[in-house]
Amino acid sequence: MILFVKMDKVGASLLRWLTLLIWFFLMVKLIAASREVFQNENGKFLGVRLHKNHHQMVMDNGLVQVTLSSPGGDITGIQYNGIHNVLETKNREGNRGYWDVVWNVPGNHIAYDRLKGRDFNVIMEDEDQVELSFKKTWNFTNGNSSAPLNVDKRYIMRRGSSGVYLYAILERLEGWPDMDMDQIRIVFKLQNDKFHFMAISDDRQRIMPTPRDRLDAQRLAYPEAVLLTNPTNTLLRGEVDDKYQYSCENKDNRVHGWISENPPVGFWMITPSDEFRAGGPLKQDLTSHVGPTTLSMFTSTHYSGKDLNTKYRNGKPWKKVLGPVFVYLNSISSLEDPTTLWEDAKDQMSIEVNSWPYDFPQSEDFPSSNRRGNVSGQLLVGDKYISDNPMWASYAYVGLAAPGGVGSWQREAKGYQFWVQADEEGRFLIENIRAGHYNLYAWVPGIVGDCRYDVIIYIQPGSDVKLGVLVYEPPRKGPTLWEIGIPDRTAAEFFVPDTYPTLLNKLFINQSTHKFRQYGLWERYSDLYPKHDLTYTVGISNYHQDWFFVQVPRKMGNHTYQATTWQIKFEIENVTPSTGNYTLQLALASASASELQVRFNDRRANRPHFTTRLIGRDNAIARHGIYGLYWFYSINVPSHLLRNGNNTVYLTQSRSKSPFGGIMYDYIRLEGPPDTGLISLQ
Repeated sequence: MILFVKMDKVGASLLRWLTLLIWFFLMVKLIAASREVFQNENGKFLGVRLHKNHHQMVMDNGLVQVTLSSPGGDITGIQYNGIHNVLETKNREGNRGYWDVVWNVPGNHIAYDRLKGRDFNVIMEDEDQVELSFKKTWNFTNGNSSAPLNVDKRYIMRRGSSGVYLYAILERLEGWPDMDMDQIRIVFKLQNDKFHFMAISDDRQRIMPTPRDRLDAQRLAYPEAVLLTNPTNTLLRGEVDDKYQYSCENKDNRVHGWISENPPVGFWMITPSDEFRAGGPLKQDLTSHVGPTTLSMFTSTHYSGKDLNTKYRNGKPWKKVLGPVFVYLNSISSLEDPTTLWEDAKDQMSIEVNSWPYDFPQSEDFPSSNRRGNVSGQLLVGDKYISDNPMWASYAYVGLAAPGGVGSWQREAKGYQFWVQADEEGRFLIENIRAGHYNLYAWVPGIVGDCRYDVIIYIQPGSDVKLGVLVYEPPRKGPTLWEIGIPDRTAAEFFVPDTYPTLLNKLFINQSTHKFRQYGLWERYSDLYPKHDLTYTVGISNYHQDWFFVQVPRKMGNHTYQATTWQIKFEIENVTPSTGNYTLQLALASASASELQVRFNDRRANRPHFTTRLIGRDNAIARHGIYGLYWFYSINVPSHLLRNGNNTVYLTQSRSKSPFGGIMYDYIRLEGPPDTGLISLQ
């Protein structure tokens, strides 16, 4: 009996091993069969095939199948890895994958245009590549029924490529009517029952709520923000969801998207270049959010407001190529960790970035590398109050953008921009620049102000412009007496409070670099300063702890708010009328419907000694930003405004209509009169 039991256990063990061997053999056969589907007898991926009928076009390379409406040019279906359509089939076909613009005739209400094509053409069709064109041509008989734009939407599928490339050529001809075009984007809406995990960066990844969860949620102070009260996933109950919490800077926005767990599939938006985006490398914009939705944002007024120049006036002609961007799909076996799809997507992103500019788009409006130029040089900083000799502009951001005033690049949306970060010695090489004329702009971390090289730079195909050594002389009138903050164009170094325990996004708990993304931080100022405003004492206070990151109105109750006045207290000696003038260098990281008034030693002076007047529409406070647009002021301070001994600077944010109106400071510095030999008080 004992022997029989032992034999039975051995038999069971052999049976388990045999089952595993059979499973392994079947998996090998399945993988081999899969390779046979995608590859021919020479081991090459199957060619791209195009299927046409009157209402749709289907591109298929054996890896991915993409269906487009014809002649509209919307992506209605993407078949991949056993999923018949990764896009939301519950939506109508025109609401799955599409381009759109937000525009208006000046003075009229905004309108949306889906940029639907009216004519269809096959630009290229062979086994290696298919490129399709969907065009819309505007004329005056269209009136205001659609945006006055000529549109050419292009889609490219390549052999062995697990995805589809998208780009568009937008054009306005001479003499066309005025318009504003505040937003240009691509939108994809994925299967709600499959894609639940979103990844924006290495440290911003999470399971997301559903659209139904948001509909059932409690509305908060701003339309996009909700408190999840009864989510499908109970672990999300009590959290805040807001799409702006997942915004990203252009320079970091290279890949984002969604993961389906069953089957394990990733859907990714890869942007290999910023050259066609508005507002330069620091411009922030939306990425992916609840839907599940994935965006490619080319132009928007997010974090800038209408200070971004989106006005098209006086019949001036304009043309711009947006993209290509790459929609990438990947998959793994069900035994692997789904988050490895994110790592693979980053690898693919690197491949796309290193392949830029692409050599396969067929439009003459998209120049390949041999039709572009380069600019190189070295940037130094000349500030005799820091160093007798020019210093390296270490890790400066250096870029080419349309000719304009100092710092105008951050408000520029119509042209192309090309940016790099210099090395430790301030050396830079900007490659693959489109032909055209540009100004060179720069800003240096740790140095206040904006740099512009005044000479217009002309780029022609094959240009190799060597600028040599350039010296940036930042704003400076005298020696530093004291300073608050770090000149880095953000308010990140200042005190960011914890949000309310009932209004958390758990993703940002214990993430100091993203703490500012929590909802409702603007209201914490009134909690911390219920009666008296912030006072900062030079030499005693610490700006990391004692300088609130945003100056907002105080909440008074019953939806009313009170203007706030912050004080900077400091001591100074040897002030006489013959001493000369002082200078307050003031850099703002953000302004939203604000007016900053500056007074010296007289809080109740009827007229401030300086005012910015009403500035700013970037709305960075409500949209969980730590900066918006950069503002810089160099304020002359006559010596008669100061005293020997104790002094106070009063900073009043005088506008108080909204809790979202306010100012984020970047950096404040008081300078003594030139060459006085005064000693810093810090």
